Amino acid sequence: MVNIVQLPSGKQYHVDAAFGGDGPTSPLQLTSGYTVKNLGTQEIRLIYGNMPKQSRPEQKLWIYQYRNGPEKEWNSFYCFSEFEFFQDDFEVMNRFTSWEAFQKGNVWVVKFIRDGDTNGLPMKDGEFVNEIEDGVSIVGKIMFVNNVVKLNMGGKTRVIDSFQNEEDRLRGLKKWFSIVI
Repeated sequence: MVNIVQLPSGKQYHVDAAFGGDGPTSPLQLTSGYTVKNLGTQEIRLIYGNMPKQSRPEQKLWIYQYRNGPEKEWNSFYCFSEFEFFQDDFEVMNRFTSWEAFQKGNVWVVKFIRDGDTNGLPMKDGEFVNEIEDGVSIVGKIMFVNNVVKLNMGGKTRVIDSFQNEEDRLRGLKKWFSIVI
């Protein structure tokens, strides 16, 4: 699920605030092939076309793609159609998705890090700031996946913390994300 925002000028933007670590760090213009820098050397774009499994090519989809540098191949992450949903639809999807994740015991949290918000992070030499088009400076992301916390400051992802039990996980959520349960 993504949001499509249309401005008074008629321009439309793809807004996906909940995809995760390789998701867009800012709104992405809804224009096929329009490429923007994301985090570090990563580039993202939307392509209006077909997925390989589609049997009806007349039904076009928006395909979210990324690559980790200009010389790399594009990877397709997800696709979406321009289909309107209503509050009831979101509630049903959210309940099912939340329940499934809870039943499986999975925890996922992603936080994008702005320039100046790196205090307390175990930084390495060479981890850099990346200025993106609109002047908002996203320098990295921190990800909590089950029992591991990972950091990516625009280069390679590395583990910075891990947990053995639920009590430790709760402490980790507080330490890295200021989430208190």
